[in-house]
Amino acid sequence: MRQEAEIDIGVIRRNIRRVRALTSVRLLLMVKADAYGHGMEEVARRTEEDVDFFGVAVAEEGVALRRQGRKRDVLVAVCEGRELPLLAAHGLTAAVADGATLAALAALPERQRPRFHLKFDTGMHRLGFPAGDVGAVLDFLHSNRLKPDGAYSHFREANEEQNAVFRGIAALVKRDFPDATVHMASSSSIFMKDAAYDMVRIGHAAYDGAMTVTSPVIAVRKVKKGECIGYGNFRVSADVNIAVVLGGYFDGVSRRSPSPVMIGGRLCPTLGSVCMDMFAVETGDIPVKKGDRAVLLGGSLTAAAVAKARGCTEYEVMTAWQGRTHRSYVDKRGSEKES
Repeated sequence: MRQEAEIDIGVIRRNIRRVRALTSVRLLLMVKADAYGHGMEEVARRTEEDVDFFGVAVAEEGVALRRQGRKRDVLVAVCEGRELPLLAAHGLTAAVADGATLAALAALPERQRPRFHLKFDTGMHRLGFPAGDVGAVLDFLHSNRLKPDGAYSHFREANEEQNAVFRGIAALVKRDFPDATVHMASSSSIFMKDAAYDMVRIGHAAYDGAMTVTSPVIAVRKVKKGECIGYGNFRVSADVNIAVVLGGYFDGVSRRSPSPVMIGGRLCPTLGSVCMDMFAVETGDIPVKKGDRAVLLGGSLTAAAVAKARGCTEYEVMTAWQGRTHRSYVDKRGSEKES
């Protein structure tokens, strides 16, 4: 008896193929944050032949991929100068986003220098060299005999203004380093004209629809008008039938703004406070019994629908299911066929 997150690898692979068909360029699959909650080790192992690159946030994630036997290139988005030898030792590609890291790279013996991609800030203002510094950065590379494997930037949202800025950067990088892989588009911008360049980076576009989360009903109750449900003083305004579902805020059920669940194909709203281990939903006239399973994510309860109910993003929904949630993997019949 447990909360289950079922991951359909076939859906992920099908999504990857759709992006390839749309863009016709190389593809980097983001597997940071435990593959957006889908399980980095299993996702990377089962998709390695479908992608050209993996993307992670920090060195620890990249090293874990290598220790698991993954051979594809891995771009590490956030790294410090002191980590560069570690990246080199594990064959990882560093994102170099500032002058201090670039200087640290230049100061290293050649054998301790990892492959690297330059990151430029085109308007998001998180990480990256200022767009206007591209000339100075390229001059530094030439002066220190450094050759980047790539250059990229990140959309704050899909917009031509940022793309135009990066287009200029990409032209200068390609002029000096024709073999460099330049990339800009991610899941929300793969449909933009002229934004694909040499490679696209995808996360949400790969994982969309791949996860189903269910949990068992552990009790059913009839609650009278005016009685309370859960901690505190939440009182029902009419007689209601409820089901108590296993799983609470430790397991990814939002306490502040819980989303509804599906039982027997019908939507059941959450009532009262979400506890650490369980929560209650109103079942109306649905014939629910102990042991039935409630769908917390999946089918019509898409990540977008759950995110709207919770007042958050789809990424938060995908990565929420932690705690005691048991993860399993399937490749269901027909899952790899175009639908």
